[in-house]
Amino acid sequence: MKKELLFREDGSFKILQFTDIHFTHDNEVDHRTTALMERIIQAEQPDFIIATGDTVFGPDNVKNIEKALKPILDSGILWSYTFGNHDTEEGDGYDVLFPIITSLPNCLAYHDNTSGSGTGNHYLEVKNKEGETRWVLFGIDSGSYNPIKTIGGYDYLKEDQIRWYKKVIREFEQKQDTFSAMLFMHIALPEYQEVWDMETCYGEKREGICSPVINSGFFTAMLEAGHAKGLFVGHDHINDYMGTLYGITLGYGRATGYNTYGQEGFMRGARIIVINEKDIDSFETYIRLEDGSIIEKQAEHQPEHKRSN
Repeated sequence: MKKELLFREDGSFKILQFTDIHFTHDNEVDHRTTALMERIIQAEQPDFIIATGDTVFGPDNVKNIEKALKPILDSGILWSYTFGNHDTEEGDGYDVLFPIITSLPNCLAYHDNTSGSGTGNHYLEVKNKEGETRWVLFGIDSGSYNPIKTIGGYDYLKEDQIRWYKKVIREFEQKQDTFSAMLFMHIALPEYQEVWDMETCYGEKREGICSPVINSGFFTAMLEAGHAKGLFVGHDHINDYMGTLYGITLGYGRATGYNTYGQEGFMRGARIIVINEKDIDSFETYIRLEDGSIIEKQAEHQPEHKRSN
């Protein structure tokens, strides 16, 4: 039976983003993380779950991957996955870990062979009752570390990945007139600094933006291709802000895992994104925290320097 992403009767579709689960030692701290995931899934009852990288860390990544994802697997909810820089930093590589992930129950992740670089670049369609695609969800591998060693820092999206994204958008345009795209990956784009510096944002920035030093032009590609409404990432554990830059929302999820760094007063949790078949020009989003509370409207941040036209 083909597994499809379909809107609810009221036209809504709820996405739950877990990020930076960092399941490492299979100890009490990791079990606290999976217990949190269980509570959030139970409270939210999403239609789809995506884990946006650094789900596992350490030499036991293969041994721990199913344990890290157990709350998702037990829920029976359709889900997907993107890699972070730590998932394969130790232990086995992508060639071992990714086939295990994609073989797990209800996993919709795959690697589109036309996408080139990375592992697990894919897209999923959210359809209405008539079988029309209203939203396209992209999962993209943002890599790990810059292959240009003399520059260093984090990796950047490659030219073939950018061409693939634009090609997929064009193919959908040939089939239908109206649809929107929502994107997920691990590492923020350089434009996350621009949106914080120049636009009104909502949420907190408690650490530097660990984006690539090299800007390979993916944000420009999203603008040129059209249809993209939002991009959500993880990686920076104590940032959760979002802002809109030239019509595209750039946002962070909320770090979920306890077995990694955080900050006092910044609770673990998850981001929820609600899209709708009847309104493809906007979406709703909020954060659910470890204590069960919800941040529906994040604190407003005004830029120091207003953009001049």
